[in-house]
Amino acid sequence: MKLRSFLVPAIVGLFVAICVVDWAVGTTLIARGPRETLAMPRDLPLVRVTLDQEKGPELDGWVADRKGSCGAIALLHGRGANRLAMVQRAKLLFDAGYSVVLFDLSGHGESGGSVQGFGYAEGQDTARILAYARQRFAGQKLGALGSSLGAASLVFAAPQTLADTYVLEQLYGTLRETTAWRMPFNVLRGLQADVLLAQMPLRLGFSADDVRPVDRIGKIGKPLILLAGSRDPFIDRGQVTALHNAVPEAPLVWFQGAGHVDLLRSDPARYRDAVLPFLSKNLCRSEAADHV
Repeated sequence: MKLRSFLVPAIVGLFVAICVVDWAVGTTLIARGPRETLAMPRDLPLVRVTLDQEKGPELDGWVADRKGSCGAIALLHGRGANRLAMVQRAKLLFDAGYSVVLFDLSGHGESGGSVQGFGYAEGQDTARILAYARQRFAGQKLGALGSSLGAASLVFAAPQTLADTYVLEQLYGTLRETTAWRMPFNVLRGLQADVLLAQMPLRLGFSADDVRPVDRIGKIGKPLILLAGSRDPFIDRGQVTALHNAVPEAPLVWFQGAGHVDLLRSDPARYRDAVLPFLSKNLCRSEAADHV
């Protein structure tokens, strides 16, 4: 009896402690950082744009209009970053002849919103950004480039709002898998992820079962290219392979030795050689030119 009277409170206390820690970790995963004020780069002809929506957070961004452009490209950053992370890509693309559109997703940078939604919730932001780019650059083809969270948001924005071509960097296959790879203990990583993600419906209004880019990427139906780091600690080769199997016609470019890092900075030459010809083929080259 004495043992039971000791064990029951101990077990209850342990359970409560686990729940508190789990909730705190969940808060860290979805909470935005402090709202930032971003300095506009001086070496691009950028103008500031804000997209307002009655029932959604405002989105802040920059646009650079390249005269005589053969297309415009929307660039979307990764989790915990902001549009400054896309500036070097924007310069590369602007110099290659494209207009560029850079926005902070909700819960990031200067944009509104209080949470980060793993790309699933941000799909609504991305649909608004792509619709804006379509309107601003009417008559031109539209490309979309996203890294990590930004890549996932592009997948979840489609097919409601489509670009003409996609560059998807470091896209994860499923939220459960990529979360499991982030777990601190090697044993029962899947179970650890399930326990952590169980709070999502209460806090975000959707579950981990909804956040599966691998089930959505094949429905885009537009040319796309996948870029991945060969040593990404969060997105294993199996996830990348599953994504590629869903769109086997899409080129897959590995960055050897790269982790979950900025792939342009990791290997600028490989990045340029992969991305620029792909965009030129799908945004600029006419059918007549292809048959010459």
